[in-house]
Amino acid sequence: MEGIISFLKTRKIALVISILYVGIGTIGVCSAYRSDLLYGEWTLYALLITLPVSILSFAYRYADPNIFPVLFIQFIMFLITFFILSLFIKSKPKN
Repeated sequence: MEGIISFLKTRKIALVISILYVGIGTIGVCSAYRSDLLYGEWTLYALLITLPVSILSFAYRYADPNIFPVLFIQFIMFLITFFILSLFIKSKPKN
């Protein structure tokens, strides 16, 4: 458990960027239909900005309007995005 905590502490910036980026994509995909609660013009822009992480979820949502598999796909995309960003962005741990 100590290893996981130290891993997340040294990669805090990558974690925040991943949460924001994939979170915006997730909300955009979950708001793609006119009947969705947060549907609006912003959905198109959010999906275009987050296209690399939301293309699979959007394709699945377009074929089947069920949200739970979309959330699972977006969680996997979050993990992939976080680990890729953590290779490039590392915060210095505070002593």
